[in-house]
Amino acid sequence: GVGMPYDRSTTDVYNLCNISSAEIPPLDETLVHWLHALSDDELSAQAIARSDIDDGETYRRTTLGDYFHAQYTAIAAALRAQGITLHEFRNCTVRDVDDHPDAGSVEICLDGHERIVVDRVVIATGHAFTQSDEPGSGYFASPWPMQKLLPASGQLFDFEIGMLGSSLSAFDVVSSLAHRHGTFVRRDRTLAYEPVPDTDHFRMVLHSSQGWLPHLQYEQMEPFREIYRHVDRATMLSLRDRSGFLPLNDYFDRVCRPALMVAFHKDGRPDIVELLGTARCSLESFVKRMSDEHTADDPFALMREELYDAKRSLRKGTPVFWKETLDDLMFTLNFHYELLSAEDHLRYRRVVMPFLMNVTSAMPLHSANILLALRDAGRLDLMPGRVTIKSKGTGDTTVEIDNDGHVVDHQYRMFVDCSGQGGLDFEAYPFPSLAAEGTATRALLRFRDGVPNDFAVSHADELVQRAGGSSLRSGGVAIDGYYRLVGRDGVSNQRIHDIA
Repeated sequence: GVGMPYDRSTTDVYNLCNISSAEIPPLDETLVHWLHALSDDELSAQAIARSDIDDGETYRRTTLGDYFHAQYTAIAAALRAQGITLHEFRNCTVRDVDDHPDAGSVEICLDGHERIVVDRVVIATGHAFTQSDEPGSGYFASPWPMQKLLPASGQLFDFEIGMLGSSLSAFDVVSSLAHRHGTFVRRDRTLAYEPVPDTDHFRMVLHSSQGWLPHLQYEQMEPFREIYRHVDRATMLSLRDRSGFLPLNDYFDRVCRPALMVAFHKDGRPDIVELLGTARCSLESFVKRMSDEHTADDPFALMREELYDAKRSLRKGTPVFWKETLDDLMFTLNFHYELLSAEDHLRYRRVVMPFLMNVTSAMPLHSANILLALRDAGRLDLMPGRVTIKSKGTGDTTVEIDNDGHVVDHQYRMFVDCSGQGGLDFEAYPFPSLAAEGTATRALLRFRDGVPNDFAVSHADELVQRAGGSSLRSGGVAIDGYYRLVGRDGVSNQRIHDIA
């Protein structure tokens, strides 16, 4: 009922949420109602003043974890009150899952060889960072648990720290380390950072391939995403071509383009409405145009400008329609993603995802104030370019940064990969029987027009040759639209769902 990003054993008290009460689906009660019901002492422990409780406010991750746990407890009590028996197996390890199609049942295998027989299983295991840290080289494959990155009591990091990524996970690391090496204070209504003594060399560097910082929190008309807000299911399915694929160009032209034109008209952007109304405006050119507006020689100066506009938007309750519409449109595509060809999957991964994550992973304004205070204090920088881990030595990690052909090396005594978790390798699937029996299979996407020659050479390990042609390993396991495992025979399993 807590979740890895909100658990006190994995996150830090200085890690902030990027969602507000208004964006959380209704549970037993809203976050705001739960906060109002806390005593003054309980609110003080959460570092929240009663007068600051608000539907649009964001709070500590640990606060959201406490809220989710309280909601789970309340829902469990409601189920029991209705006569439903709820068994809870806490602090146990599930070592395997066995499917028994003939019996129509599933066995959950726990440590100690205990077996639980059920009719249906939902796998919801959440994050699983399988790559190993190498602390001897100062290399960390993920920021989690955050506690592993923090200095020991009485210790300070008086050196430069690198981070791969410049979005929310990277900010978690920045915030946690900054609070242990200084204090944030208010000066003339502006947040400032005061480092503690003996930290003259403490500095953090974010590495972003595009040189972007995330967009900021914005006012929304509808904080909940809807699958069919701008198109209905029948229309989505009608876009399929003769081979059953949903062409990404058709989705952009028939669904995204008209919805975005309406949104940009509401935002007072006739220039973008005109661009979208021309045949020359492709998905790529739209993304490039909007990306260029968020690209600058000094991304922190751009964030400062956006912060001013975002504060005004929230204060006046003026939505940013295009961002909200784009979020809805991509949410719709999520639920029809299996209809994309491998070619369009690669386009989406290369063109849309970096831009989309930058727009929709909206950073709270308080977080932006922290970043700008650290920047003003000379303790934070952002370096554009693609990063490759070059070597891991004793006491440091060397990275290679390629910024449009300009390649440099940089050494860090601490380097943290904050780029997020990708699709799980099939070999690492944690339930070996499901994989061995073909109940769980690799997620594959068929190529519509054949494998491009350059891709076949450079990404041969991602390709699978089958009788029907070539397919792309997209990462993760195969599921259908109901999150049911798709077996070796291509049939959806009626007993096992995997939402992780």
